[in-house]
Amino acid sequence: MSSAFYMTTRNFCKRARLGALLAVGALVLAPLASRIIMRLQGLSLAHLDQNAFDYHFAYLGVSYIFFLGVCLNALAGSEKICMRLPVSSASIATWMMLSMVGLVVSLQLVTNGLYRALFFDDRWLADYWPLLGPLLFMVTLILVGHAAYWSLHAPSLTKYAFWSAAVVALFWWFISRYFPNGYYKEIVPWRTVTLGDFILMQLVAIAAWYQGTRAFTHVRNGTALPSSQWEQIQIWWKGLLTGSVPEQPVIPLSRKSSLARLHWRDSCQRATLISGVGFGLCILIINVLVIARFDQTNASQNEFKSLIEVFSLSTMLFGLIAAVVIAVLLGEGTTGAGRTEMKQFLAKAPLVDRDLNSTLFRNLLKTLGLAFLGIVGALLLSVTIAVVWHGNEVLGNLISPLSQSGGTILPVIIFVIGFWVVAANMVSVFWTGRSWFYFTAIGVFFGGVAFYVILLSVGDRLFQHLSIYRFLLIVLLLLPPLLICSGTIVAYLTALRQKLISQTAAIVALVLWQTGLAGALIQMLEHSQYYHGVNWGLLVFYATLGALILAPFATIPLALAWNRHR
Repeated sequence: MSSAFYMTTRNFCKRARLGALLAVGALVLAPLASRIIMRLQGLSLAHLDQNAFDYHFAYLGVSYIFFLGVCLNALAGSEKICMRLPVSSASIATWMMLSMVGLVVSLQLVTNGLYRALFFDDRWLADYWPLLGPLLFMVTLILVGHAAYWSLHAPSLTKYAFWSAAVVALFWWFISRYFPNGYYKEIVPWRTVTLGDFILMQLVAIAAWYQGTRAFTHVRNGTALPSSQWEQIQIWWKGLLTGSVPEQPVIPLSRKSSLARLHWRDSCQRATLISGVGFGLCILIINVLVIARFDQTNASQNEFKSLIEVFSLSTMLFGLIAAVVIAVLLGEGTTGAGRTEMKQFLAKAPLVDRDLNSTLFRNLLKTLGLAFLGIVGALLLSVTIAVVWHGNEVLGNLISPLSQSGGTILPVIIFVIGFWVVAANMVSVFWTGRSWFYFTAIGVFFGGVAFYVILLSVGDRLFQHLSIYRFLLIVLLLLPPLLICSGTIVAYLTALRQKLISQTAAIVALVLWQTGLAGALIQMLEHSQYYHGVNWGLLVFYATLGALILAPFATIPLALAWNRHR
């Protein structure tokens, strides 16, 4: 038994090695790079050192997400191996919990040790950066998460209500440690873990471990079954989403319709619920909290405008996150375990490549449209609540910019374009089904951003008087737009040559791109007398943005064909 767990632990650590390095590197190098840039710019770092606690919760949130993601990715490959081990279910469940806890604790200690060496002084633990309390809470949260995950393999309304309440209570208790004098008093670091805090977390952890091992045993034995009420809710919900009523006679569907429905139920449905409903609820909850804390009695006209701006910012932020989530879920939905091949029902579908591409592309558009409607619906509901709560001043501040050159419409257009560009282009990368291509694209993007940030910060300070530097800077700034536009043209030509898109589609895309570019140029020429000439850099930006909008119509068919015929 020990040798089996030893090999499984080696496999777990091997899978987690790269992710752990990237997570710790991102958490350490990001603030280090910002400090270096600020120092090169001659800015003072005293306020960062004096207010380090202000970044504590941001670090906790980001590090929890990073480290849990590393653990889940590593555990996903080891879980199937554990299921086949000739050992008891309690031992396997305990190993999975302890391996995840050990990895997270190790990564937290390494990251905080690097923070101490690079950023903090000798009084960091006692004054402004608590470590023991958040670390113990993280351990407890991991065990509770395992218990909830395995328990919900036999879902019921009671279990969902209980585990939701348990997670909310855990976070409420954790936040209360930073408000020992009450929530209306000043927030302070959680410097001391009292004996009561320690015993409470240990009792919760032990109870979660016990429940997690029991639930895992049922899952492994195949006795984890949903309740009858839950099955009825699933039937009703699937009928609501797909429009199919189980009592009605089954109508024969065409091959494309059958594949579209199967693909929707396999991956698109989950992405729509998480992105549209989940992030829509997040937007609504945040906006309602802002509305509740808004003081109408002392509010001025500018403060009502600030309330609307908060709504817009929360919608744009969660909307872009939803676009990323949709891309990841849909991308992973086309490949099997390990990304070694496309899923069989897609790869062996009795359809030619163009029909397969059009079917999956329509499902992509449907997913993005429904998720977008969920997010916009949350925004409209937030505005309605604000109007009911604080009166028509909110509605007046929302409508008044419409008479000022479409001031309210412009953010909506920007949000729609950003939502499509992020989601569609990421899907075109993930639908290739190749891990090395994913990591190459991610590395090129973030590496390019870091390169240009460092170049602009350091170059303007050291080489701004050299003419050769200005020439090289212009060339380097024009390089990404040139690559994007030329890459889009090559993608359309390749897709057209392989008959993945029609000639009409390629011509329409070219006409749209040229029309948009010509319209932007005409508008600039009309306003050139006010702005002392045409802003050619802005024109290049418009050309690049147009290429990014149109590129998925060619890159997605190429990605699917590449994935299908590997």
